[in-house]
Amino acid sequence: MNLFTQQTVSSKRFQTIVSIAIILCSIVLGVETFYPEHRVLFDVLDFAFTLFFLGEIVIRIFSEKTPLHFFRLLSVRHKKVHVDEDGFWNWFDFLIVVVSVTSLFQHLFEHPEFLVVSRLFRVLRVLRLLEISSELKAVEHKIVSIIPTIFSFALLLGILLYIYSIVGIYLFGHHQYQSADFTSLGHAFITLFQLMTLDGWSDMMYAASKSYNDSWLIKGYFISFVILTAIVSFNVFVAVLTSQVHEKFISDQKTNRSKLSELQGEIQETEQEVQAGFQEVMRELKLLRAEVARLRAGDS
Repeated sequence: MNLFTQQTVSSKRFQTIVSIAIILCSIVLGVETFYPEHRVLFDVLDFAFTLFFLGEIVIRIFSEKTPLHFFRLLSVRHKKVHVDEDGFWNWFDFLIVVVSVTSLFQHLFEHPEFLVVSRLFRVLRVLRLLEISSELKAVEHKIVSIIPTIFSFALLLGILLYIYSIVGIYLFGHHQYQSADFTSLGHAFITLFQLMTLDGWSDMMYAASKSYNDSWLIKGYFISFVILTAIVSFNVFVAVLTSQVHEKFISDQKTNRSKLSELQGEIQETEQEVQAGFQEVMRELKLLRAEVARLRAGDS
């Protein structure tokens, strides 16, 4: 049974069928938004897709050596712990299938509307199509490689927002000036986030500074925040990402060249071994001919 499921999962036909099902499911979810009156039809299609993906996930689980191997997230390569890419996608698919199956029993829950919305997360399975081509996988790997940089940048912005929020609350005395709300830490966060997107930031600045006789201290607070976040931080972030992707590209090229040179070296060694073996065979053949000639001469 395990061998049959392994052959099924690894077959090109199975992968193609699953990819087509993911695309069709995503299209149906989009078409459903145009025809909400045909709810029964879409419920039937939803049930069919859920059963299909449930069967697919079960087959994939039993194709592994053990069911627990399917959910492995970490692997050890070269004495280093790495996130197992297959395990990540397995969990991704499994959780979506669990939510989809649970949504079929929405009538048993007190608030079924949450399950109706949660089943729409199946559209996220379209991300699984990143695995169908080497080009898309290369893009995926580049995106994954810059995630730590994105988190670091988000942490930096969070620190700036926190500092400026506290300064703004004490600077404006827990007051609100039109859309510039500094009455609490949460409202200050939202105000500064809007400033960071440059959405009406000058109107906020003039509305707040008007209550302080157009003080340059107030204007400097807004201007310095915009410069540090929307101008400096974002440009530095783009520059860092660009350089990191470039370094990753150069590193991959060096790795490929190293592998190519190693392969060429192995090919040359193999050729030398073959040539040495051929010469040895020819030497043995010459000796054998000489021995045959000697034996013939002795017989005569």
